[in-house]
Amino acid sequence: MSQPTIVQPSGLRFAQAKSNDWAKMSGTQKGLHSDWEQYYPHETRPQGRWEGEIGDLVVYGEIPKEIDGTWYRIILDPYMPMDPRNGFVEGDGNICAIRIHDGKASLKMKYVETERYLLERQAGRRLFGVYRNPYTNDPSTRCANDSTGNTNIIYWGGNVLALAERGLPWAMDPDTLETRRYDPYAGQVKTKTFTAHPKVDPKTNELGEAKDECWYEFPESRWIHDIWITENWIILSGMPIFYTGEEALKAGAQHWQFDPDRPQVMIVTPRRPGAPRHPDWKVGEFRQYEWDNGVVIHCGTAWEDEDGLLQFESPWNKWNIFTFWNPPGYKQPTPTGAYVRWTIDPSQPTNTRITKAEYILKSSFNDFPIVDDRFYTSRQTKTYLAAHNALSNEPPRGFPGVNNIVKIDTLKNEFLVWDAGEGGRVSEPAFIPRSDDAPEGDGWVLFASASNQAPRGEMVILDTNDFTKPVAVIQMPFAMRDQLHGNWVLNPNPGTKLPELAKPIKFVQSTGVGPLNRI
Repeated sequence: MSQPTIVQPSGLRFAQAKSNDWAKMSGTQKGLHSDWEQYYPHETRPQGRWEGEIGDLVVYGEIPKEIDGTWYRIILDPYMPMDPRNGFVEGDGNICAIRIHDGKASLKMKYVETERYLLERQAGRRLFGVYRNPYTNDPSTRCANDSTGNTNIIYWGGNVLALAERGLPWAMDPDTLETRRYDPYAGQVKTKTFTAHPKVDPKTNELGEAKDECWYEFPESRWIHDIWITENWIILSGMPIFYTGEEALKAGAQHWQFDPDRPQVMIVTPRRPGAPRHPDWKVGEFRQYEWDNGVVIHCGTAWEDEDGLLQFESPWNKWNIFTFWNPPGYKQPTPTGAYVRWTIDPSQPTNTRITKAEYILKSSFNDFPIVDDRFYTSRQTKTYLAAHNALSNEPPRGFPGVNNIVKIDTLKNEFLVWDAGEGGRVSEPAFIPRSDDAPEGDGWVLFASASNQAPRGEMVILDTNDFTKPVAVIQMPFAMRDQLHGNWVLNPNPGTKLPELAKPIKFVQSTGVGPLNRI
């Protein structure tokens, strides 16, 4: 057999790469630049801007057959490069749904198709500027809704609702994740904004129709992100992060700014108008109670004790994690924090300092407390949260991301800790009851875990009674961007298989040409 002839085009020259050229540069960018380099600064960063589905995820171990439902997670995932002045709170919402049934797991990811998202897709460029500063947006968006639906996701009224407090929710199909409409409440909510953390009282289960409406005028505009509820009271966390004002926004400022000299406050008011729990309260009154400077972002359990005192728990961080809202020249202190049980006597006058704060767990940073919603508004003793180096006094190296999942049992004064390992990180956990009548906090904890050194992410399932090793690990095909919040939604018809998240295989037509079908 003759050898093939290699033809070299005339004028073609071969050049050997030098040691200092792009081929030797570290990283995948090879010295090139992109509008995305602020958001994807390292080649090991998790992947974003992805939609798709997988019908049968790889599982190590065994998923308990009792786990039957869907875990909805909201991921901050900008489709267009963001204004570089933005922090991590900005960006489009991308929904990751993981459905579990009969020991198997499937996945679907899809963007919340907000008005803002669709306009930027249509234009092929960024149209929205600094977070909640309309004066930095493209003039073409003046009448557009800028809500991203990127903060939390819940199940309500046959929809999953993508929530961001800058606007009302976006309703999505719980199976296809197709965006259905804006404002699923049929005009019942008269404000332009809505909380990212609505609460459900399991004793009253008042869903679907507004029962009461109270309007309050506060002397200042603080950022309120989360609340506690008891049987008769609402407690709002008023962080020392303040609205900067119209003139500041016109000059291009951030919507919020942290004030290191102002206190954290807890704002207390009755849940129902005309039903104060103390004789010296007026109808429509609210009172605020002060603590030190710092932030209470998310709220845990809350109840009223036998003396009428309000007991409630939360992470407390004596530093501002939203560093992009710090004032110019501000020097951030060493991160310190704790999980705290607060006590307020609502008979005390407004602006009283909180006199009792019990530090249950100390760490440089902890957040995302989750409790058993079946017992909400009653006293609970089990809390699950994410923390940085829990039970350790070691100072953080750089920004203290969360690398531990912690179970706090205040009845036994016991802590269980699951560690993600060197370079690892975890997400907010989700709690799954073992059964409808299981004791408080008994079941499983589900959370995402990843590492900058690993090519893929994982969804870890722990038994609440044993944090030494996972029950099962669901492997993702690649490392996904970190979620902000998520919620587990039980199968409303246990034992009946929910619709497939991935495209179902209905019928396979035989071709009739199998290997044993001889010619």
